[in-house]
Amino acid sequence: MLARSILVAVLAGGLWASAAAAQMPPVVDPNNLYSEIRSDKLSPAVAGALPRVYVPNRQGNDVSVIDPATMKVVDRFPVGVNPQHVVPSWDLKTLWVTNNAEGRTDGSLTPIDPTTGKPGKTIAVDDPYNMYWSPDGKSAIVVAEAWFESPDTQVSPATARTTSPSCTPARSAGPPPASPWIAMPSLVSAV
Repeated sequence: MLARSILVAVLAGGLWASAAAAQMPPVVDPNNLYSEIRSDKLSPAVAGALPRVYVPNRQGNDVSVIDPATMKVVDRFPVGVNPQHVVPSWDLKTLWVTNNAEGRTDGSLTPIDPTTGKPGKTIAVDDPYNMYWSPDGKSAIVVAEAWFESPDTQVSPATARTTSPSCTPARSAGPPPASPWIAMPSLVSAV
């Protein structure tokens, strides 16, 4: 059962990767794959963003804000329990802190406005370890770290309890439902 699930995930992932690769821009400089991500080539969508580095602090349940010009912490603000990552939204207009509340059920997402560097109102989402976006940007894919199919117990992620009515567990990365949020199990492989 697990092997079949992994095979289906790999095949589906391969099809998605092929479609995504077809939409990728060409490699401009084969000697430097990062040539097009220099600061002078950023998207116009980030023109008003402050030059800041946002560092999630798991033990402090906060985010440190660093000014890269001075290398000094210029702000610190509280977020949810066990912040893991700071992820840009699809349109680059919001940064999201994934507060997965490891081992608990009070996970959340905290938005940050990159033009002010200030947090917004936290949204309750069970176990958000990381986030990705649908290609059209209409749906967030929230990866739930603790929701995975155990090779020992074969516990389905669909049986995991969610504390947020807007967060629906899904078994695999397929077309997103009508809800703007879906939660997915992390893929775990045992070698």
